[in-house]
Amino acid sequence: MLAVQTHPFDSSDYLYEIKWDGYRGLAYLDHQTTLLSRNQLDLTPRFPELQGLHLRAKEKPTVLDGEIVILQDGKPSFSALQTRGKISDALKVKRLSRQIPATFIAFDVLYKAGENVMGMTTRERKQLLEEIVEQGPDLIISQYVVGSGVDFYRAVTAAGLEGMVAKRLDSPYLPGKRSPAWKKVRLVQSAEWAICGWEKGEGKRSLGALILAGYQDGKWIYMGKVGTGFTRDEEDRLLKLLKPLELPSPVFAPPRGEIRQPTWVQPALVCEVTFSEISPDGRLRHPSYKGIRHDKLPQECAPQ
Repeated sequence: MLAVQTHPFDSSDYLYEIKWDGYRGLAYLDHQTTLLSRNQLDLTPRFPELQGLHLRAKEKPTVLDGEIVILQDGKPSFSALQTRGKISDALKVKRLSRQIPATFIAFDVLYKAGENVMGMTTRERKQLLEEIVEQGPDLIISQYVVGSGVDFYRAVTAAGLEGMVAKRLDSPYLPGKRSPAWKKVRLVQSAEWAICGWEKGEGKRSLGALILAGYQDGKWIYMGKVGTGFTRDEEDRLLKLLKPLELPSPVFAPPRGEIRQPTWVQPALVCEVTFSEISPDGRLRHPSYKGIRHDKLPQECAPQ
């Protein structure tokens, strides 16, 4: 279930909880733990410290919805999570799982003891989650308040967190649907866009900018470029990922005079970008690259 963007508001019909800055995923808990991203990527091998989550479920099989995060000083660190997400070597993964361990933040339950509970209300599912899950260092239940959305948002942003999510107390869980029953409020605007090309850098920079697009009504729509937020290592890593995706021509009609000597690629990779706003002509203002999102599909990158 997905959320729409909104501004802070108060309502006794909604609960409010932290918007966790991590990898969204479903935890399938039975005789073992399986962690799947929204696009069905198996994240389990990347987080061996979470492979015992099924031991915390009092009734099985159970499916939890939540976020994989790495907490540093009590707050999620997406850069630390990106470090984990880049590594596939089993020995390095195991070492990092001890050095910077991940935590699964559970905020919903979809199945309990094999029974589909998505038709229950948000309030009922929250109560059920508390009943069937035992918390520990590897699994935390997301806490919430009811009614006081504006005050909660102020507290969240004062703590330096990404934002909050408001959820209607009487809403069922709508898998795969973006519904106003769930509303997200971000301190800094952030969105995911498909990478459709790149421009060469100048001087010591090998990558100048990523060319971004959103997907709407079966078409790719140019959203602008992002040329900040990369480290030198990340530039090299991105170019290696983009090399096998090269195309002779773009998947959208590029605007005149805005793109210089591009290399076009298939829109197979998704990156998260922070920005101040989207201009009237549909361009990102003050964008900054945040990282690759392995848990997002390119076709989910809808223009806002």
